[in-house]
Amino acid sequence: MVRKILTIASVVLLFAVKPAHADILFEGYAKILSGDQHIGYVISRYEFDAKKKNFISTYFLKTGKGPSEVTESVRAIADAELTPISYEYTTLAGKDIKTIDAKFKAGTMIAAIKNNGKVQRIEKKIPKGTFLSTFLVYLMLKSKDGLRSETNYEYQAIAEEDASIQKGQALVGKEEIFNGFKTLKILNTFKDVKFLSYVNDRGEVLGTNAMAQGISTELVANPADATNGQSYSATILKTLFGAIPEGKANMISRAKEVKAAEAAAPAPTKQMGVPAGQGIMIKAQPNKVEEKKGN
Repeated sequence: MVRKILTIASVVLLFAVKPAHADILFEGYAKILSGDQHIGYVISRYEFDAKKKNFISTYFLKTGKGPSEVTESVRAIADAELTPISYEYTTLAGKDIKTIDAKFKAGTMIAAIKNNGKVQRIEKKIPKGTFLSTFLVYLMLKSKDGLRSETNYEYQAIAEEDASIQKGQALVGKEEIFNGFKTLKILNTFKDVKFLSYVNDRGEVLGTNAMAQGISTELVANPADATNGQSYSATILKTLFGAIPEGKANMISRAKEVKAAEAAAPAPTKQMGVPAGQGIMIKAQPNKVEEKKGN
């Protein structure tokens, strides 16, 4: 449920390691807040494998400390039309561990759900148009209306944490400024939970807010801003993502890099010149002659 609130988004991973050759569409770190308290982070990456024509969503989430620590990970694959192919889900809450390994074929989902060692196998028909919830924003971008203000997007998606099919609704509001950036505010309802997402025109989620739960997230430019004060396992991240994500493929990080480059640029000199249309143009002025009154 925590991941659903975040909309973008652990333990010993039991599944295959991510392939190395795919174009990264988005990658970023977000800090998770309860009120003003920093309680965790989420790392999210979206890719497109041009050779296989597949979308890939990978994320890792961590909240809490000690006995209350919760970690969660997902690796989901869909085809070029975002029809589900497979996903692997893992969560660890205290000593409780749960994994789901699901595959899709000919409109049917076959999944093995392992909960503290007990295995349940399910098989269910998937209605046409149903997708994995992690790809919601990309489905909206690919829809006939695209991602634009004043639109209503009703959908049916698979909740990765329990392999259930749920109805949802995304109401896209007007353009708003979020942390200095232009975004569209989206009110999403899924599994009877309402939350806001602030999304730019590229489909990058810059922040979320689950009002009733008091949980929010903010995409940050530096990974340390999200992971600071939180437990962190390089081994787990390398296993899940193939390498520790840099978190630079997003608007927040790019904007900070541009600002830093501008600040570090040397001031124009005579040798360097000044850019066309800039600088101060000084024309020669005649010497001023003081007027004398009378003779």
